[in-house]
Amino acid sequence: MVTMFKVKLSRHAKDRMRERNIGIEEVYEALHNPVQLVYDSWNDIYIAVSMKNIAVPYSLKGKVLEVLTVLSKREYEALMSKFRRKRYKILT
Repeated sequence: MVTMFKVKLSRHAKDRMRERNIGIEEVYEALHNPVQLVYDSWNDIYIAVSMKNIAVPYSLKGKVLEVLTVLSKREYEALMSKFRRKRYKILT
Protein backbone atom coordinates (compact mmCIF):
# COMPACT_ATOMS: atom_id res chain seq x y z
CA MET A 1 0.00 0.00 0.00
CA VAL A 2 2.76 2.47 0.92
CA THR A 3 4.33 2.25 -2.54
CA MET A 4 1.26 4.02 -3.97
CA PHE A 5 2.07 7.19 -1.99
CA LYS A 6 4.79 9.81 -1.97
CA VAL A 7 6.32 9.72 1.54
CA LYS A 8 6.96 13.07 3.21
CA LEU A 9 8.61 13.54 6.62
CA SER A 10 7.34 16.40 8.77
CA ARG A 11 9.90 18.62 10.49
CA HIS A 12 8.73 17.16 13.80
CA ALA A 13 9.34 13.60 12.56
CA LYS A 14 12.85 14.53 11.41
CA ASP A 15 13.59 16.09 14.81
CA ARG A 16 12.31 13.01 16.69
CA MET A 17 14.31 10.69 14.41
CA ARG A 18 17.46 12.66 15.21
CA GLU A 19 16.70 12.70 18.97
CA ARG A 20 15.98 8.97 19.07
CA ASN A 21 18.75 7.96 16.65
CA ILE A 22 16.28 6.35 14.23
CA GLY A 23 17.26 6.11 10.58
CA ILE A 24 15.07 6.63 7.54
CA GLU A 25 15.47 2.94 6.70
CA GLU A 26 13.78 2.00 9.98
CA VAL A 27 10.88 4.35 9.23
CA TYR A 28 10.43 2.87 5.74
CA GLU A 29 10.61 -0.64 7.19
CA ALA A 30 7.78 0.21 9.61
CA LEU A 31 5.68 1.65 6.79
CA HIS A 32 6.30 -1.20 4.33
CA ASN A 33 6.22 -4.16 6.76
CA PRO A 34 4.34 -3.23 9.93
CA VAL A 35 3.82 -5.94 12.53
CA GLN A 36 0.80 -3.94 13.67
CA LEU A 37 -1.26 -1.23 11.98
CA VAL A 38 -3.52 0.93 14.13
CA TYR A 39 -6.11 3.57 13.23
CA ASP A 40 -6.43 6.61 15.53
CA SER A 41 -10.05 7.74 15.15
CA TRP A 42 -9.59 10.98 17.11
CA ASN A 43 -6.94 12.32 14.73
CA ASP A 44 -7.76 10.34 11.57
CA ILE A 45 -4.22 8.98 11.34
CA TYR A 46 -2.57 5.57 11.17
CA ILE A 47 0.27 4.16 13.26
CA ALA A 48 2.62 1.57 11.79
CA VAL A 49 4.56 -0.46 14.37
CA SER A 50 7.80 -2.13 13.31
CA MET A 51 9.65 -5.22 14.43
CA LYS A 52 12.46 -2.88 15.54
CA ASN A 53 10.31 -1.37 18.30
CA ILE A 54 9.35 1.93 16.73
CA ALA A 55 5.92 3.34 15.91
CA VAL A 56 5.36 5.69 12.98
CA PRO A 57 2.18 7.81 13.08
CA TYR A 58 1.23 9.09 9.64
CA SER A 59 -1.58 10.78 7.77
CA LEU A 60 -2.83 10.23 4.24
CA LYS A 61 -3.62 13.29 2.14
CA GLY A 62 -4.37 12.45 -1.46
CA LYS A 63 -1.30 10.68 -2.80
CA VAL A 64 0.95 11.90 0.02
CA LEU A 65 1.76 9.87 3.12
CA GLU A 66 3.07 12.31 5.74
CA VAL A 67 5.06 10.87 8.64
CA LEU A 68 4.02 12.99 11.61
CA THR A 69 6.44 11.73 14.26
CA VAL A 70 8.38 8.67 15.33
CA LEU A 71 7.77 7.01 18.70
CA SER A 72 9.69 4.48 20.72
CA LYS A 73 7.83 1.31 21.57
CA ARG A 74 7.54 2.46 25.19
CA GLU A 75 5.88 5.74 24.14
CA TYR A 76 3.53 3.88 21.81
CA GLU A 77 2.55 1.37 24.52
CA ALA A 78 1.85 4.21 26.96
CA LEU A 79 -0.55 5.79 24.43
CA MET A 80 -2.27 2.48 23.76
CA SER A 81 -2.78 1.69 27.43
CA LYS A 82 -4.24 5.13 28.10
CA PHE A 83 -6.70 5.39 25.20
CA ARG A 84 -6.95 1.94 23.60
CA ARG A 85 -10.70 1.28 23.52
CA LYS A 86 -11.86 4.85 23.06
CA ARG A 87 -9.47 5.96 20.41
CA TYR A 88 -7.56 3.20 18.61
CA LYS A 89 -8.65 0.41 16.32
CA ILE A 90 -6.11 -2.31 15.56
CA LEU A 91 -6.29 -3.11 11.84
CA THR A 92 -3.58 -5.80 11.70
